Amino acid sequence: MRWKNLIIGERELCMGHLLPTTEKFRLSSCTVNVEFTFGFHCFTDNKGDGPLLIHPLSKEQRYFSVSRYECSKQLPSFISQRFIDAKVRAHFAGNNNRRYFCLDTFDYAIFFEIRKLANKPDHLRANIISAYEVDSWGAPACQRAGC
Repeated sequence: MRWKNLIIGERELCMGHLLPTTEKFRLSSCTVNVEFTFGFHCFTDNKGDGPLLIHPLSKEQRYFSVSRYECSKQLPSFISQRFIDAKVRAHFAGNNNRRYFCLDTFDYAIFFEIRKLANKPDHLRANIISAYEVDSWGAPACQRAGC
């Protein structure tokens, strides 16, 4: 998804940091290209603290989250500097039984799906589904759940 800038109140918020990007990683004797895309949940939540946003394709409704938006600005540097070396855990979403992966990043949870593209050798697509700061009170439960 290519996110357009958001208008929140009277402010225009840049979404350039969540545009699709491709990084090259060296794994053993080969180079792998990983295309990263970013989901709606990287800057929205269900808490109702911000204006209601509607996903342009799925029509899912969620609320703009200032904290998720601000934290999402860290995603490009995390991807380029730490993605390949981070610990990853499988995570099964209880509400839809989908399997995601969660990066072990201390107080920042990043959930993503990854798949190989059939028509491109040595190329993967990683869709960052959701990314948010984990409150200190929720960190132990998150660790027990595998995120």
